[in-house]
Amino acid sequence: MKSDRSAPIAIIVLLLAASLLLASCSPAPTSASPSTPTRVPTITSIPLPSLTLVPGEFYFSFDGQPGFLFSRNVAGYEPTHYETFLDWSRNGGSRMVRVQLDSLGIGCTLAGGVDEVWATRWEQIFDQAAVDGIFILPVFSGWFDWNAGEGYSTWASNPWNAENGGPVQSPAELFDPGSPTQNLWLAWMEALVERWQDREIIAAWEIFSEVNLASGVTEASGVDFINRAAALIRAADLSHRPVTASIADTGSWPIFYRDTAIDFINIHPYPVSAQLDRVIILEVRRLLALYDRPVLIGESGLSAETPDSPGGMATVLENAPLGVRHAIWAGIVSGAMNGRSLYWEDSFGIYFSDLGIPWMDQYKTSEAPAASFVRGVDFTGFKPLTSTSSPLVWGAAVGNEAMVLGWFRDAASEPPGWTVQTIPAGQMVTLTVPGTAANWQVDFYDTTTGTTVLSSASVTRYGSTVTVTLPEFQDDIAFKMMAGAETSVITPDVVANKDEITGAWAGTILSSDGTFSTLLELSIQPACEPGSVCGTFSAPQLPCSGELFLQEIDGDTFIFIEQNVTGASFCVSGGFEYLQLLPDGTLSYTYSSTPGSTDTTSGILRRP
Repeated sequence: MKSDRSAPIAIIVLLLAASLLLASCSPAPTSASPSTPTRVPTITSIPLPSLTLVPGEFYFSFDGQPGFLFSRNVAGYEPTHYETFLDWSRNGGSRMVRVQLDSLGIGCTLAGGVDEVWATRWEQIFDQAAVDGIFILPVFSGWFDWNAGEGYSTWASNPWNAENGGPVQSPAELFDPGSPTQNLWLAWMEALVERWQDREIIAAWEIFSEVNLASGVTEASGVDFINRAAALIRAADLSHRPVTASIADTGSWPIFYRDTAIDFINIHPYPVSAQLDRVIILEVRRLLALYDRPVLIGESGLSAETPDSPGGMATVLENAPLGVRHAIWAGIVSGAMNGRSLYWEDSFGIYFSDLGIPWMDQYKTSEAPAASFVRGVDFTGFKPLTSTSSPLVWGAAVGNEAMVLGWFRDAASEPPGWTVQTIPAGQMVTLTVPGTAANWQVDFYDTTTGTTVLSSASVTRYGSTVTVTLPEFQDDIAFKMMAGAETSVITPDVVANKDEITGAWAGTILSSDGTFSTLLELSIQPACEPGSVCGTFSAPQLPCSGELFLQEIDGDTFIFIEQNVTGASFCVSGGFEYLQLLPDGTLSYTYSSTPGSTDTTSGILRRP
């Protein structure tokens, strides 16, 4: 969340009150007894897999297999809030939560020690996360504790602030190399790593959130600060977990993510346009190309501004949940190592009395269908793939030489309305796919479940590309494409028999507006396989004729592309012919110049 976004005074007062109440930064550790959680876990702990980030891989590995991770940002005033959000995470399929440790106060003493009450509260939350089978990404501090500007800043209540009796005159002292302030903060961070490094639920360490928004910091001093902190973490953590730090998506710090102290890039997309899905795909791919390092979506949202401000209204629009769902699916095909990772919708809505738990309830399992879709998928070697698509659809794909995951939506479903409409069958997606596999099986999935297969098709490589023709869908659709698969999860009896349309066919076809008709003759060769020329067509009254290239078989529909067309000047290649054998032995024929066009010519063909 950015410093140029102003929170209402009431919200700041609540945050500061929680900070002072829960974890004041006293001169020495307090002896007060820590509070106990209001709910004692009664469920059986979910076994944790081994979570690692292998050098050279772009995804976390679960028990040695790279996979896609769903994560959340979790915050609250008290342990019961965290218990609720952890339950939601488990039920939704998220396996990691990012926690900003200053959500419960600063947590240190002025001597650089750990506040025991504060630490014990976090450990109770960590214990509950272990029960729920959720990994933790702790963030030691955020910019708002170290920013003296106006707006969303807690520096005024920071116990280290000299105005509160602390030793620090300016937040910039934290980033002054070797300063007493920096040394105290680093000692406190190191003590926490030593204290928690035996907890297997710790997935990685985030040193600082949005360091570029702290007061007085420069890129050089920010990088130096992160380097010093990372060195201490690596010495203290015997499990050698990955280390990261984040910067806000404002300004430009080109050196920061090249720093070898950081194991993966940590981005925070909050597009002013509210087009979160588009920004995730574009920004992740840009950073992967620029830095060749794994990318984590640390936090994100339809707006960085508070939901109750005029600038943050996108967050609470009627169809905002659709924009969020798009962003969740976009994460899968962006090349990022994780998805979801929202801010207001995950938990920070708790700080707004008009929102709170009731508002966030609508998002409590939003990632569940997408999590089901990727469950068990081996992401080894997955990279973003180049794709082009028909104008009516937009999306992206990732994969390797053996498997491709794709997600495409109605290109017009954009904020602020995120309109929902049915997209006609025939939209095409052309993917540049690595490897040499010629034949691919495509299964199309319902994105509301992530497990329901709507239809299947066989497609064939043509050069370095594979073209997929999408079935009819509403709003968005996902697919899995597998190389060399001989069977489909759809029962074989719905897949067309390639020899059924062999032979000669003829009949009259009529334009959709009724103004044009002509005789059409087809000849289809036996054993017609996708990816080959295996037929001819002729409209002798025009005259036009040419070859038929079988693009794919979509269920019981054969999709041909007209090639090498000759005849009158208006006879051109590239048109699409859709053939379907009907129960009475006739052949349904439809022609369109582009996939999905409503300007078609159709008719019924018969054997001579």
